[in-house]
Amino acid sequence: MADFINEIRNRHDLFYKVFLFLASIFLIVYLFPKEATFKYDFQRNQPWKYETLIAPYDIPVYRTDSEIEKDKKEIEKSKKFYFDFDQQKEIEKLGLFEQQLNKTWDDFYEKNKSALGFLKSEKSKKINSDKKKKTCREIGDKIIKYVYSRGVVELSQEVDQLGDSVKFYVKRNNYYAATLLSDLFTPKSAFEYAQKRGRESNNVKAKYLNDLLDLVFSKTSSNISYNNKETNRILNQELEKIVLMERTIKKGYRIIEKGAPIDNDNFKVLKSFEKKYKSKKTSKLSKYTIGIGQTLLVAILMTCLFLYLRFFRRKFLDNNKNLVFMLFVITAFVVVTTLGLRYELFNVYIVPICLAPIIVRSFFDTRTAFFVHLVIVLLLGFIVPNGFHFIFLQLVAGMMGIYGFSNFRNRSQLFLTTFIIALSYAVCYIALNIIIEGGFSEIDWLSIGYLGISALLTLLAYPLIYAFEKVFSFISDVTLLELADTNNKLLRELSRKAPGTFQHSLQVANLAETATSIIGGNTLLIRTAALYHDIGKMEAPMYFIENQSTGLNPHDELSYEESAQIIINHVTKGIEIAKKNGVPDKIIDFIRTHHGTTKTAYFFKMYMKENPDENEQDVVDMFTYPGPIPFSKESAALMMADSVEAASRSLKEPNVESIEKLVESIITNQIKEGQFENADITLRDIRLIKKMFKKMLMNIYHVRIEYPH
Repeated sequence: MADFINEIRNRHDLFYKVFLFLASIFLIVYLFPKEATFKYDFQRNQPWKYETLIAPYDIPVYRTDSEIEKDKKEIEKSKKFYFDFDQQKEIEKLGLFEQQLNKTWDDFYEKNKSALGFLKSEKSKKINSDKKKKTCREIGDKIIKYVYSRGVVELSQEVDQLGDSVKFYVKRNNYYAATLLSDLFTPKSAFEYAQKRGRESNNVKAKYLNDLLDLVFSKTSSNISYNNKETNRILNQELEKIVLMERTIKKGYRIIEKGAPIDNDNFKVLKSFEKKYKSKKTSKLSKYTIGIGQTLLVAILMTCLFLYLRFFRRKFLDNNKNLVFMLFVITAFVVVTTLGLRYELFNVYIVPICLAPIIVRSFFDTRTAFFVHLVIVLLLGFIVPNGFHFIFLQLVAGMMGIYGFSNFRNRSQLFLTTFIIALSYAVCYIALNIIIEGGFSEIDWLSIGYLGISALLTLLAYPLIYAFEKVFSFISDVTLLELADTNNKLLRELSRKAPGTFQHSLQVANLAETATSIIGGNTLLIRTAALYHDIGKMEAPMYFIENQSTGLNPHDELSYEESAQIIINHVTKGIEIAKKNGVPDKIIDFIRTHHGTTKTAYFFKMYMKENPDENEQDVVDMFTYPGPIPFSKESAALMMADSVEAASRSLKEPNVESIEKLVESIITNQIKEGQFENADITLRDIRLIKKMFKKMLMNIYHVRIEYPH
């Protein structure tokens, strides 16, 4: 048991990588739909490429979704509207009218008694008042009863859809009766009718009666309201009557012959067979076996990713942070697409699959970005409808997106990439549709719109790249551009405190960038790194010869050991300054490695010259940089450029011969000391770099090449 625990401790990194892959595989397989896959692949208007197909069992032939949808639209277009009739509204309005009449009549009569009839006795007045009041009540009640027996319909969006000739149904006495809109009052027409009838009485009572009716009809006056529940119930009943199945193909009957064209009818039959096949093959037990098959397929794809990293991008695999990032991107896009399909949240074409390779390309190389994209697309090809179409569309658009995003140096490039992806989607989709449908008439423009939305969503790359930079401590081209700006605070400080070092860094950046472009490295990364590689010299600028302008050399007052330590310390000081100012670790690595494990040759030789009796091995560590040695072609190119540029400044008479000798001796010596053993750089790369350095230094020092006469 103890040995097993020790083995885990010793190989914990391997176990962690295995855990990451297994966790990704488990999550993806868990979300995949557990249904059988139809063993035949077919497309509309293409010939049937398999053997003649005989029905193995009875197959119900279902109508297509478009046919069913057409019937649904027809039913919804001609649906019946149902309304409720409120009998209490009439009683309520009559009560309101009676209440207001009793409340206001006496005052009205006293003010207008002369116009209503002059009488001397109180008894006569009372009889006359009651008679006039009764007349008002009868007229008002008659108007209200007529209006509400006929009905006042409540204005609504549904009523607006009804025309004068469209029948709808109003429930009166528990029975729905067909009605036209012209048979009813609206609140406005009911009010106008009441006012008109009120004016038909004598002038004095007309105004009073209209005031009462105005009060009655000015408030909520409708007694017929739309019944949404009943309308939808009847509509659903009609929708349920839609015929889904056309006919049944009996067992043993021919479904389609080999080579026969898959027209609309055959396509419908094959789709029905596919549906029946999946239902037959899917059971509780089959779900587990399907899960096993999906696990194997997903595991194979993940193994391919592992092998790619193992053999071609080992440095990415060794860094667990890189591995977590790649697996997260793959799993995230598969999870989003799978959940969208399962719960029908959105059309699958909306998912911005091309966003994945763009994000990966921002931090890694083009080949790795494409491989990750390939894994995502192949995984989704198992579950999306029309898998071949989906894979073809996404692969083409993904490749175009990667090419367009090869160097993210400005924001406009992202918009251009989005346009390229959208154009690729549109052209490929239309071309595939023409092949399948045989013309332009059946092109699904809505799907093209979904693909356009997917292309637009790739603009999310900008904030997502920033987020991933912060979470995983990566560095993108945009960040490198910001760091390489010479107006950057740290670089301005370098140019002020150590102007000679700043100029040296600019020259090294030019040399290293050109060298890296020749051997196929990240030119923006190495240029940025070159600008920062000597920032440690700001701590003691006068101890470095490029900053000595007065002729005084402070090393004259120090021992060789002390001088060597000051020179060597610019590496550690540079690391400290970079960390303090938030410079990314990827740039700091160049500060660490730009001298590797070389020696401060001048001080070491002078020390040994004055102390010949001492053993070199005993003192060499005092004059040696701490390292590590360069680990990439970019860091190796920076070491070469830094050494060559610094040494070229000591040439008394720069000419073709001296420059060639200088470049050859410095780089050859670095090779002998094993400085490039950990870098993925070849002898051919080094030869090209040396040739380029010679040419550039000759241009810098204006050396003329003498041609033979």
